[in-house]
Amino acid sequence: MIRRLLGACIGVAVVTAWACGGSSEPPAGTSDDDIILPPDGGDDAGSDDAGTDAGSDDAGDAGSGGDAGSDGGSEDAGTDDGGTTPPPAEGPWPTDALTNYSSKYGIPRVQSVSVDGAHNIWVLDGDRIGVLRAGTTRVLWTSQPVGQAGNGRASGSTVICGGKAGEAYVGYRTEDTVPGGPSSRISSRDEPDFSEVRYAEFLKGDMDVVRINDDGTDIVLREHLSKSAGTSRPGGGEKLGIQNTNDFHYDEDRSVYSCVRVMRGPYEGEVYIGTNHGVTRIREYTYNSHRHPKWDWVTVDPVTGREKKTQQMGYTYGLGISPEGHLLIANEWKIGIIPPNESLEWWDSEFREPGMPASVEPAVYALNTFVDPVNPGADDERRDKAPFNLWRGFQQTRDGHFYVASLKDGLWQFDGRKRSSAPLKYDDVNYVKIEGAGTDAYTALAATDDGSLFVGTVNRGLWRLTPAKQMEKVSGVGGSKVDQLVYDPRVTPAALYALVDGKLYVLRGY
Repeated sequence: MIRRLLGACIGVAVVTAWACGGSSEPPAGTSDDDIILPPDGGDDAGSDDAGTDAGSDDAGDAGSGGDAGSDGGSEDAGTDDGGTTPPPAEGPWPTDALTNYSSKYGIPRVQSVSVDGAHNIWVLDGDRIGVLRAGTTRVLWTSQPVGQAGNGRASGSTVICGGKAGEAYVGYRTEDTVPGGPSSRISSRDEPDFSEVRYAEFLKGDMDVVRINDDGTDIVLREHLSKSAGTSRPGGGEKLGIQNTNDFHYDEDRSVYSCVRVMRGPYEGEVYIGTNHGVTRIREYTYNSHRHPKWDWVTVDPVTGREKKTQQMGYTYGLGISPEGHLLIANEWKIGIIPPNESLEWWDSEFREPGMPASVEPAVYALNTFVDPVNPGADDERRDKAPFNLWRGFQQTRDGHFYVASLKDGLWQFDGRKRSSAPLKYDDVNYVKIEGAGTDAYTALAATDDGSLFVGTVNRGLWRLTPAKQMEKVSGVGGSKVDQLVYDPRVTPAALYALVDGKLYVLRGY
């Protein structure tokens, strides 16, 4: 994107999740079992960061990339250790190889799970937010709906992501089209009337930060995530939520479908969330929105003969962090790898731009591609519209192999030759399909420190690709659909949280 010069869609105030020029609304209630493909996107406005997003709208599939949060000190959480106290050698939870937490701690069927900076376990059950605090045996639930769940500004919750000690992030879904839509044109030079319907739309969806209250008796709203690393609404007033970091007039990232927490390394505690439009990076309570692997669909006007490019992105359900700390993105069409830079303000820069400090390096894609075997013709923009692949998981194992999993197109291993010069790039990518689980429908992946890859399926339960590359069913974990996999290497033995058919299992020692 061209920073501070172009908005997301030139002259368009609020865009749909399908196209900056407007298009049909995505189908509601798409499920993993139905595998309903979204309709084609419409036209965009021709900007450098415009787009056509598409995807299956299924909160149950959200969060397959893992957990998210922000570690460190907080004056509000009441239970924060400031990030200075090392975790217990064995962690605060049972160290048995396998424990059914739903049975042991009376956790009902839930839709999302996460772990915060103090190893408290957060769960999401519709409007209810719960936390199983370290050293306790029962879940503390919200006494009433809080934040977006309580003020009517969301059509449902999607994921919960562990933050710093005693805190969590909660993602929400809202409609991806707005009244007036693309016909309501507001340039970055104009100040819109935020008291009208557009203002109300800007407040919908996005993400809340919640915390355990000071006396430990309830879960309360800390704030609606609204502080941008770039431009923010001038003059204060009510916070708008997640807007385009380069121009707050553009509200593209409206629904949160996945999240991942950086568990170690220099950026430990940072959060990435996948939305209906791209990927937003969060550092404590400040965000930068957004990045997205995209492709340009080129069409020719039959009357004028002029070519037109429409940017295509897709909902982002698959997020991961490589052993090197690189962000792994998998959306409905493409996959991407971004080594993050230190500056949150310039994280959305793909090249050196005017005004960028000499000490800051752009966050350049190391890979931005289709998976060729199931999406051929990736270099030919003048083909028919690319098929959806519905990528749901993206991980790298300790031996360097990458793995990407689809809701319908199988599990693929790939490698690429690293260029010797900076910035990092992967060339000569090759693909091998991984068989053995008896399905091509996958929901989640988690790479563990012992070299394993845990593989979640739509209807065949949890599997493990061993370091020797043998696929085996994980015994003792019941259920058919794996909703989410969260790996926490911060404790010894390491913990893998597996949410299967809404029930929580924890495996230790991988």
